[in-house]
Formats: sequence, C-alpha cells, structure tokens
Amino acid sequence: MKKRYRRLLCVMLASVMALAGTGCSSGQKEGETASQAPASQEDNPASGEENSQEAEPAEEIGGTIEVWSELTQEERANKLQELADEYMASHPGTTVNITVMPWSGALDKMVSAIMAGNAPDIMVTGTGYPQTLAGTGGLLELTDLVEEIGGKDGFISTSLSVQGVAEDGGLYSIPLYITPYVAYYRQSWLDEAGITQLPATWEEYYEMCKAVTDPSRDRYGFALPLGDLHGWKTIWSFLQGNGVDLINVDDQGNWYVDLDDTDRAAMIETYDYLYKLVKDCAPEGTISYTQTNVREMVAGGTVMSRIDTPEIYYTLQSVAPDDIDDVSYFKIPGRIQEGSGQGWVGLSLSADGNTALAKDFIQYMYEGDRLVDFYLSYPYAMFPVRPDYFDNQEYQENLPETLQKMVPDMALEILSGSTSLGMVNGPFPGAGEFESQCILGNGLIRMLTDSYTAEEAVDYIVEELEKLL
Repeated sequence: MKKRYRRLLCVMLASVMALAGTGCSSGQKEGETASQAPASQEDNPASGEENSQEAEPAEEIGGTIEVWSELTQEERANKLQELADEYMASHPGTTVNITVMPWSGALDKMVSAIMAGNAPDIMVTGTGYPQTLAGTGGLLELTDLVEEIGGKDGFISTSLSVQGVAEDGGLYSIPLYITPYVAYYRQSWLDEAGITQLPATWEEYYEMCKAVTDPSRDRYGFALPLGDLHGWKTIWSFLQGNGVDLINVDDQGNWYVDLDDTDRAAMIETYDYLYKLVKDCAPEGTISYTQTNVREMVAGGTVMSRIDTPEIYYTLQSVAPDDIDDVSYFKIPGRIQEGSGQGWVGLSLSADGNTALAKDFIQYMYEGDRLVDFYLSYPYAMFPVRPDYFDNQEYQENLPETLQKMVPDMALEILSGSTSLGMVNGPFPGAGEFESQCILGNGLIRMLTDSYTAEEAVDYIVEELEKLL
C-alpha cells in the first residue's frame, strides 16, 4: 500500500474506532462446513510412478451468509430478496440473510465491521468503497469469480476495470449496476419560448436555460443540489466535458492533483460557466438544495433543467405523474469533448467470511438473465453492467416508455465514455472521501456566497484535495 493511501486510510480508520464493536452479530458464520469431495490428480511424469493417493475433497458449499445492502427502495430490495429466496430453495442447507441499511454512514460501518472481525460476507458498495475497504485488507480478491461470470471483457467501460479495482491492481468489487447522467428538460417550456433545437454546446445550454427563466413566475431554467454531496455529478460532468481529469497517479503509485496550465485554465473556465449558469438561471436557494429538493422542483414545475440520472422520473411519478411525458433528456453538451459522470454500485466480499457460499450466490445471480427482473424492478436507477443485457428482449420490452429512446444506444454511448469522480486515470483510493466531503460543490458555493473568483475556487479545491492525499 502506498504511503499517501496509507495516511488516507489511517484517517478514516481513526474516525470509526468507536464503531469497531458493531456490525454483524458474530464473526463466526453459521453452518460453515469443512466436508470434502473427490478431486483429480495427475501422474508424475518425471518419476513414472502413479500417484495412488485418493484425491483430496473440495470444500462443500453450505451454511449462512450475511449481506449488507443499501438498496432501500422496496421494489429492488424485494427483488434482491427474491433472488436470495430462489437460491436458498435450489440450494438446501444454505441461508442468505439480507440486512438493508441507508447509504449514509454505510462505508464507516463496513470499515468498523472489518476491523472488529465480523464483517458481512457480501457488501453492496458505492463509488470509492472498494478502494477504501481493500486498503483494510478485509476484502476478497475476485479475479477468479469475475472469470466465472463472464470475464473482464463482459462488463461495460470502466465499471469493472477501474471502479472495482484497488491500488494493488486486484479486483475487489463486481459491478451490480451503473447509471448514466443526462440533461433533463421540460418540452412545454421550450415550446413556449419558441426553442426548437436542443443545445449541443455550453453556450446553447446556457441560452436555453436563460430564455425560460422568469423569477416573477417562479420559473428557473436550471438548478443543481449544492446542499448535499450530489452536486459533484453536475460539476464533474462539465469538468469531463472540458477535458479536466484533476487526479492522476505516477509510476510509483502516488496520487496527485494534475493541473497543468491548460487544465487549470479549463477548470477555471468551467467554474466561471457554472457560476454564471447558477446566478442567471437558478433559484437563490440553490446552495442549500438537496438532490431531492431539485428533483421535486423539476417535477413541480419550478425548474426546467438539471443534470441527473433517470431516477428523476420516480419523483415525477410521485409529484406530477401527468407531466412525465413533458420531461425528456439529451446528452450533456461537451466543451472540447463529450463527458459524463457515472453512477455505480457493486458487490464486495469479506476475505474472512463464508467465501465459498458468497461466491456461489453471486455466480448464481449473474447466470443467464436472472438479473433482468432485478434491473426492471427499479429501471430508472439501475442499468445493466453487461452489454448483452441491453440486447435482452425481455429487458427492452419491459422498460418504461420514457427510457425507450435511451436504451440501448444512447445509454451505451454515454456509459462507454463516462467516469466516476476522480477515476479517469485509475482507481483513485480517495474517491469516496472526495465525494463525501463535497469538495467540488464547496468550491462553487464559495463563489456564490463568499465572492471567490473561479481562480480562488480552484485553489481551494486543489488545497482540499492535497489534504485528502
């Protein structure tokens, strides 16, 4: 483990020492077995003597596994439970217990449980989790399991090759689903403003948002959630569209802030653009709005456009179901290239648990088209991690109509070029902390509230990242 990452991990471990006694009820997994079955052996060609010993048996798969899942929504929680129930029914003598918990604090709980020696066998992990958890030494390396479920080439873009990889090059998480970011808008607002062509440049996007902004009618062209960690999704997508990687790693494995004069100028330009977009087109309370707030404002007819995942349609279904057909989307305009963030969730395994059963259950999940119903249970948030699922007839035929034009072509195009926060040049071990500390969003907030220039905002971001590193 590299020195800088060692320091980062030590900071995080110190923060969860008080929780070290929590986690699963026991470090011992119920029902683990050591019974064995025959295996073949080859003769020794050098000696010419046949090996008459009986083959040593392999470990029997059975017992209990504990799963921690942050998929709290009833639809997908139920589908995950159905997969577990089906597995248990077809594998007598096995038990799969699923504990559902919120994302908030989940990473700390996992680190704490690993430290205490009672981590769950399977953990649902978010962006940056595998890198942090692998640094504890508590995760199982999964290259062999990846090969069993289709190999590295069977996963889309960086969903496995970067997101699931830790600093030592090992694979520590298997992608479960990914989500594209796109720009959403209300067609009726564009019709009213006489706008007939969707924007293809930053300037055109600004002009579109500005044209429909009318504070006297409580109408605003744009908003982003600077009141919680989700603000990075918009900012990172624009940084990617302007060619800013921000984080890099040298040949010795040391991570550093990567801003030459060209990249620094591009980052300053991006923050100047976002400042203007917010000042001219967003409600005054933007700095305190959460992701839920902004989605509700789009659904309620106060905000026309925002960068988001398709999950915004769930808010529309709840707040304004009759307006779903009025809200559509397009690819986020780029400056010098197309770029987008990427929502990602994976599965990691404890190195000290019932690994045989945990691996067998995951292999069962990925066999054939078993995950299709899981993806369809919450389709706006969960997109397949393997291209073959996009071609699955059942998947395509049962998608909501609002996703029909996105899947498969637009979704695959966006996802193939998207990256998660700080992950352009590899599996950045501080990605989880980069997100949770809201560093990108706080830079823009300082411009909006403390009269920072874009240059000062960039300096602040670099300083905070240096502390993280």
